[in-house]
Amino acid sequence: MPDLDGYESYYANRIWQMLPGVYRALDGADPTVTGPLQELVARVGSQVAVVRRSIDRLWADQSIETCDDWVIPYIGELLGTKLVDDDARGQRLQVAKTIHYRRRKGTVAVLEEIARDVTGCQAHVVESFRRLSRTRHSLDPPVGPGPLSAALPTPCATSSAAGGQADPSQLLEHEGLVGPITGTPAGGFADLRSSHGATLTESPFDEYFHTADVRTGQGSVGRYGIPKLLVFLWRLISFAIAGATPVPVQNQPNEYVFDPTGRQIPLFLAPLGPEPDDWVDTWTSAAEWQVPGPLTDSLQRAIADSGAGPPAHAPYPDVADVPALYAVTGAASLEPVDADISPESGTLTLTAPITESVTVSYQYGFPAMIGAGPYDRTLLGDPPTVVGSEATVRGGTGLGAAVSAAATQGTITIADSLTYGAVGDAGSSAAPIESLLVRAGAQVRPVIRLPAPAQPSDPPDAWVFTGGGPTSELVLDGLFVSGGDIVLRGGFATVRLTGCTMDPGTRAAAGGGYAQSADGRSLAPTRVWIEADPSAAAGAPATIASLTIDHCVLGPIRTRNGGVVEQTTVSDSIVQGIDPGVAAPPTVGEVYDPELLVRSLKGGGAEAAAVTDALQNGNQTAAVQAIGSYQSGPVDPGSLAAVVSGLNAILGPAVSLAMLRATYPVALSPAAVALSSGVLTLERVSILGHAFAHRLWASDAILAGVTMVEDDQNGCVRFSAFSSDSHVPTQYRSASITGGSALFTSTSFGDPGYGQLLETADAAIAASAGQGAASAPTITTGAESGSEMGAYSSLLLPIKLQGLLTKYGEYMPLGLTPVVVNVT
Repeated sequence: MPDLDGYESYYANRIWQMLPGVYRALDGADPTVTGPLQELVARVGSQVAVVRRSIDRLWADQSIETCDDWVIPYIGELLGTKLVDDDARGQRLQVAKTIHYRRRKGTVAVLEEIARDVTGCQAHVVESFRRLSRTRHSLDPPVGPGPLSAALPTPCATSSAAGGQADPSQLLEHEGLVGPITGTPAGGFADLRSSHGATLTESPFDEYFHTADVRTGQGSVGRYGIPKLLVFLWRLISFAIAGATPVPVQNQPNEYVFDPTGRQIPLFLAPLGPEPDDWVDTWTSAAEWQVPGPLTDSLQRAIADSGAGPPAHAPYPDVADVPALYAVTGAASLEPVDADISPESGTLTLTAPITESVTVSYQYGFPAMIGAGPYDRTLLGDPPTVVGSEATVRGGTGLGAAVSAAATQGTITIADSLTYGAVGDAGSSAAPIESLLVRAGAQVRPVIRLPAPAQPSDPPDAWVFTGGGPTSELVLDGLFVSGGDIVLRGGFATVRLTGCTMDPGTRAAAGGGYAQSADGRSLAPTRVWIEADPSAAAGAPATIASLTIDHCVLGPIRTRNGGVVEQTTVSDSIVQGIDPGVAAPPTVGEVYDPELLVRSLKGGGAEAAAVTDALQNGNQTAAVQAIGSYQSGPVDPGSLAAVVSGLNAILGPAVSLAMLRATYPVALSPAAVALSSGVLTLERVSILGHAFAHRLWASDAILAGVTMVEDDQNGCVRFSAFSSDSHVPTQYRSASITGGSALFTSTSFGDPGYGQLLETADAAIAASAGQGAASAPTITTGAESGSEMGAYSSLLLPIKLQGLLTKYGEYMPLGLTPVVVNVT
């Protein structure tokens, strides 16, 4: 273990100084070189430091708040606590609250608190029998205001709305005998006059009543019955964006979308704040506006109306007490701007034109701290260190100048969440990158939206990073890049992407091609290209030794034009490759690796011979000459056009587009990952699309598309799921899934449930590989840890849900059955 605080060095030096000077002098003539005696003393001092540190820690280990992680189970054993979570934080919380739980055992308050503590999600507990419709008997309290007033021995609280007379409706609402929004009486017929109340049907805040359902509680069925306890969980996290740049809607003056990439995304409610010290005595179940779920139009209107005066039923507090739902301000003055908001589509319309630009603050939902976001990225582990001098940019400008000024070495920090449209290439063939870090500041999410091409047919803009030295290092941290590509050109020792989002794009809802943003730009994916530097000197390094990607959301990762990466490691990430769905012949722009394509056609082999014979028989002389005359390096644009034209001309029964893509996948097939060589390592990764690699090691991963591996004698696919028509190396406890099956809540980037596994994902399993039927793995619990496979495996949600049921067995009233319902 490294001596991070210098404690061991202190003791070693202290003992060394205690020795007589004559022995220290004889130990070595050079004081800068450690002699054998000093080395021995250093080892003794290191162990003395360990013993002294352990003695000092004994005092801290007596308290659950300060003890080491290894002590937690021992303190839990003293209290008889059932530890159900492998996470040290969760175990510490369970032990610390054991007595607190037991004092309130069986109450809704503690059951709701346990659900939050064990799962880490916001929870809302509903006793199912209270939502059953039934015939009321004489022992039930009266429901109507008239009968209740007659039954009350003393006047209840007065209300100004009732002219100072007793207002029994407040007591009815407080006791849950009348729905505060709809006015529906307990167990009675639904009062449908409230439109907002109707939208809450089947939700955690439903005020209507249902017939008994004796089926086992799962999903939307089997919820209502006397012994059932409904536990609603909000799994999505609500992230707060402060001061972002909205995108104007094309041909709609004064109308914008909140999302800085131009998508329509739903706005979310802010999560609950810290609990007050006296929350146990004042506990009330979370209200509709206090949970981190999507903000609806009807809820927004209800909250706004609550500040206009007391309606007939007022479950909402004064609007001033509600956490800020969103904010629209002027970019220069930061003064509030009046606007009409549609939270379900994430759009805003200014009520009056303003001269300055607009900034917005809002909440959006996402399943985890993956990709660029306004969260603490140090929690991801191993944060990048500052390199050289640091330059800070803010205000939406100056990024390109900062990159140019840093030249080959330094750190550039973007300190706000605005959109930056101008960037500068980093490094060059003459002066390649030495060590460069480009990162987002703490708790912000800047968006780099590259300029749109002049013509729709032009290639997208690119942000180019050029390396060339054997020690070249590049780190991109917390960046959100959209509207163009990232190009890693030349040789690097290491390239690392951490906590980044490279826009994976969005396919059009109908037909082929990509969707359009609010301002009319194509939502094409941001590709990460790895290519050789054509301008580099002969013998210059042209290989990326190590490409590391962690906690990212990425578009396609591809090699082209001689690019080589020896080791690609992707962890806790989503990588998506969208097939535009256009079955037309390929264009020059759809040849992803021209050099590899022409070199493969010229290199021989049965497939190449079949294609070249078809070109010759089809009189495609220009294409044959272009292939035959090619030597090495980049392909001439004219030659490439001739090859593509020739391939399109011979497409037919003998040579189909599918055959070309299958034969030359890296060059022609739209894919999430397409690497011509090297080793690809996937750990807790969801690949949404095809993947092509030379050698593959995958663990706890989901390979949703066709995966083809050249060297299947090396590598392994373990605790993972892969498409049944894939060609992968040896499998261990992995599941084969039917191609095209529904696995995720959404595969459209921008949706809150992007990449989140469906509860029914296991239905896609076609067969099991590498084990018997009795031990066949599942996608939802088949990871090595027992969690789900894919990008969100580290959240350990299946394990936490099982732990919640175990805890409820200890603290739930006898005879009740918990039914967990995932709201988001």
